[in-house]
Amino acid sequence: MDTINNYLKNLLASQELKPEQEQTLQAHKAEVTNFLRAEFGEDPKIKYAGSHEKGTMIRENYDLDIVCYFPSTDTRSLKEIRDDVSSHLSKKYVLQDKASAERIMNLKDASVPQGYHIDVVPGRFIEGSDDVFIHVAYGEKERMQTNLKTHIKHIAESGCVPVIRLVKVWAHRKNVHIKTFILELFVVEALKGYQSKSDLKASFLKVMEAFKEKFGNLQLVDPANPTGNVVSRTISSSDKTMAASAGEEAFNQINGSDDLSDWKEVFGDQNSGGYESARMTPTGPTIISNPPGQWAQ
Repeated sequence: MDTINNYLKNLLASQELKPEQEQTLQAHKAEVTNFLRAEFGEDPKIKYAGSHEKGTMIRENYDLDIVCYFPSTDTRSLKEIRDDVSSHLSKKYVLQDKASAERIMNLKDASVPQGYHIDVVPGRFIEGSDDVFIHVAYGEKERMQTNLKTHIKHIAESGCVPVIRLVKVWAHRKNVHIKTFILELFVVEALKGYQSKSDLKASFLKVMEAFKEKFGNLQLVDPANPTGNVVSRTISSSDKTMAASAGEEAFNQINGSDDLSDWKEVFGDQNSGGYESARMTPTGPTIISNPPGQWAQ
């Protein structure tokens, strides 16, 4: 038996959401969707996006992404659309601004934290296509052109989903600060043309080597807009350096090693401390009793 691959498969299994956690995600999405529908009517297209749709979600650290895209006929600026969505959401929720999303942290005046951590991404469709423009609060550009369907297809059909999930666990546990989509793109790029993606041990090692050798000079583009959106420009030089250093440390630890303890150490799974208990207490939303019906898609 391949001890290392067996360990990695078990680690992935531990990252599946429990049925009640999935039910809570549905409840939160239904609640926010119903609220947005009540505020805006049928104009915006509201869909579930992000790691759930791509299959890359991990139990230890997950959020719910909701896109709220208005029709191309909406004449408001992207900032006005975003400000309007934020203004409506703030009637009910405590918000935190992100680069292109409004993060729902909690219900207003809630006596206890509800563990929402839902990101609502406002945008506007481009006439005659599924592409959208979204507002970017900071960075080189104030707007970004992208396509949700292209993102999902690019990641979900890459053959890299299990490795992406492993890398997300590693990054979360090692406090490597990389936006999820950029991390997903990087893993796909690191394993481009690689014929042994199903070998978790070899693939994870290859990604760590890529962090070590390439991440500091990283250039990644949005597959939905490769000429107009270089997503790696949104990573600070300090975060690039930290990620490259963490990858190098992991690579040096496990390169050529069949010692299970080396791999456990890379994932913080040593019995003394580590994440043995953390996997049982995920940081996702709290459980809601009697959730509402199915989500609008």
